[in-house]
Amino acid sequence: MGVDISGRNPIIRGVKPTIDWDDASEKEIDAYWKKTAKWEKKNPGDYFRANWWSWRPIVGLVNELNLDIDTVSWGFNDGNGLDTQDECNILANALTEYISKETEMKEDDDKIYVVMGSWSDINGEYLSPDFTERYSDTLPAKNSILHHPIVMEDGTIAVSTHSIRLDHLNVFIAFLKECGGFRIF
Repeated sequence: MGVDISGRNPIIRGVKPTIDWDDASEKEIDAYWKKTAKWEKKNPGDYFRANWWSWRPIVGLVNELNLDIDTVSWGFNDGNGLDTQDECNILANALTEYISKETEMKEDDDKIYVVMGSWSDINGEYLSPDFTERYSDTLPAKNSILHHPIVMEDGTIAVSTHSIRLDHLNVFIAFLKECGGFRIF
């Protein structure tokens, strides 16, 4: 589960591929997916997708930027979002500036974490609720933005399970630059 985000008035280059699913051969289906991937790269403002584990960090980061954007409805698939390209440009520029000035993110797999109360170790194994209770005094507050894992006094390397990779955040920024506003479904 996650969010599907559609551009309100995206810049479109070329004709989006279609297929007759009822009569398509495997070869035609493979060709369709290749054409679709190529079309999506040329048309980043048409559509963006994220699971909840990476969407919540985007929303947390937007809130951190203090842009006076109301993100309360961004936790629901009900069609809300930003209305104009101007709003999206402001957000895209602010995200780009945040990445360059506030983080050391350089590699595609570098991550920004948002503390939502769920933790895992560096290998992706969930840490039990006992972990959160045991370290409640030393863990960052809910909704905190983190740029690195946390090393606990027992040597456990912990990360918030809600994170977004730099490459996925850059896809969102590219979407914002060409979407003409967006709606979340």
